[in-house]
Amino acid sequence: MLQPDPYNGSSRKLVIAIDIGTTYSGAAYCVLDPGEIPQVLSVTRFPGQEGENKSRDVKIPSVLYYDQQGQLCAVGAEATLQSTEDEAYAQEWHCVKWFKLHLRPPSILPGAVLPPISVNKSAVEILADFLTYVLQCTKDFISETNPIGRQILESKTPIDFVLSHPNGWSGPQQSSMRRAAILAELVSDDDEGAARLQFVTEGEASLQFCIMTGLGDDVMEKDHYVTIVDCGGGTIDLSTYRVLNSQPIAVVESVVPKCLIQGSTMIDRRAEELLRSKLRLSRFSTSGDIEVMLTNFENTTKPTFRNPSDTSYVRFGGQRDTDEEVNIRRGVLSLSGFEMTSLFTPSIDAIKSAIDTHLVGVDSRFATILLVGGFATSPFLRSELHSHMNNKGLQMFTPEGQTSKAVAEGALWFYLNHSVRARVARHTYGTGCVRQYNPLLPEHFRRQHLRYMRVDGRICIPSAFAILTRKGTSVTEEREFSYPLVTYQRKISRHGTSISADVTAYRGDQTDPQWMDDEPDEFYTLCRITATPAFDSWKRHSGAKGPYWSTEFEVILLLGLTEMKAQIAWVENGVKQRTPANIIYDEEQ
Repeated sequence: MLQPDPYNGSSRKLVIAIDIGTTYSGAAYCVLDPGEIPQVLSVTRFPGQEGENKSRDVKIPSVLYYDQQGQLCAVGAEATLQSTEDEAYAQEWHCVKWFKLHLRPPSILPGAVLPPISVNKSAVEILADFLTYVLQCTKDFISETNPIGRQILESKTPIDFVLSHPNGWSGPQQSSMRRAAILAELVSDDDEGAARLQFVTEGEASLQFCIMTGLGDDVMEKDHYVTIVDCGGGTIDLSTYRVLNSQPIAVVESVVPKCLIQGSTMIDRRAEELLRSKLRLSRFSTSGDIEVMLTNFENTTKPTFRNPSDTSYVRFGGQRDTDEEVNIRRGVLSLSGFEMTSLFTPSIDAIKSAIDTHLVGVDSRFATILLVGGFATSPFLRSELHSHMNNKGLQMFTPEGQTSKAVAEGALWFYLNHSVRARVARHTYGTGCVRQYNPLLPEHFRRQHLRYMRVDGRICIPSAFAILTRKGTSVTEEREFSYPLVTYQRKISRHGTSISADVTAYRGDQTDPQWMDDEPDEFYTLCRITATPAFDSWKRHSGAKGPYWSTEFEVILLLGLTEMKAQIAWVENGVKQRTPANIIYDEEQ
């Protein structure tokens, strides 16, 4: 286990990390005291987990109940109490779960059938309600267990937050999570609030957890590769790193991280389809019976399944509930090993394929897989993956300890200590632009019908693509990517004229895409960068269409961070100026 350095800040600070999972969520915190070595601690007590209902780990169900008017009635472990479920049934409350997956990018699991959000609230608003609840529980826990933490809370000192998200989430999803954090009053809607909220991928958080808790000590050797497979309820997140140094540990991403929507909830969905098909002619095909079966399947049958040769059992009724035609005897449904295996196979095959892709060209002697997350406790999953890795000469370990808390605690370790020195560009990034028309160039001549006269009198064609960086490029946190642009305006204001530029992502197979209209479906606008340069940066001209103004500026992006940052630079009175730019994401991406 690594020993972190003492906190060198000048005043006490509280940092909270929240891991909102598809099925279960958790939180961790750290009190930073000047001169003291930080301790990362999980919240281990939530309402509804007292007594016999004490949770087996440090998480609560990601479940909410709303009444008919859309008012929040119960959250987390409290929502799973029998008394709550009885009242929910009597009052016709709406149950909301798996809301996290409604935030996913449309390119991940397109057309997926998810449990519907049956209340008049967006996924962002539901996430905000859940964050509000988790934050209050976390504050209560800190006040009850940590005297210094209580003092910080009572002093109203602003709290720093870290939110984790799946590897496949990027800027648009981070923007949605930030809006939820503002609605939940974790942070304020201003620059100061923006600075107090950080994001980290679940894969990188899990890596930090393994490093800081010593789970990866034996594999963090120079020039070795470590693949983190974080198996959660909704997503399977794969991240592969090459070790630069072992003392202190420093790593770089070696391949674009992967995000599979093949977590344990997908097994539940397949189980529901199986049960409805299997029982369609049985008197036990009612929604009530199947709901009870699925609850037992999720809590008992699924996590204990290990041998495809054995029969598995799903308990749902009493001694008189029997239907031999569908293998129901005395309130227990039997599922064959073949049926159980069929539920797991799509997820396991997807994980195997993703690991193989991540480690293409890597000598198996220098590669190790670390399997973490709640779904990693499945004995059948572990057995199948171990067998696959052994056949390929790869080492795979499932570290001891509560790796289900890896993401929440790892997110805090990320805040305290960055071990990742460089990350890999997820896509080829650039911007759409125009080219001055040249009929001698075949690509220009082919687009002659698109040519038009710009305000400066030049004949141009649209749809060109200016590449900023290519997919797979290794990017350090400090590295800047920039490209020059010119914008033209008929009129400008002395009080400030805003300029903007789109950041476009290309997700096709070309290594050097030049024209966006060749593969229009492979390009999408990731975000728009906006800023207001000084009035003196504009130049007045006289053109074929009358007077106009222009300004030359530079878009600067930092892509090596866990959250993209942007600036815009321009020359004013001979001196280069730069300012932070606003990043506006399209909510549909």
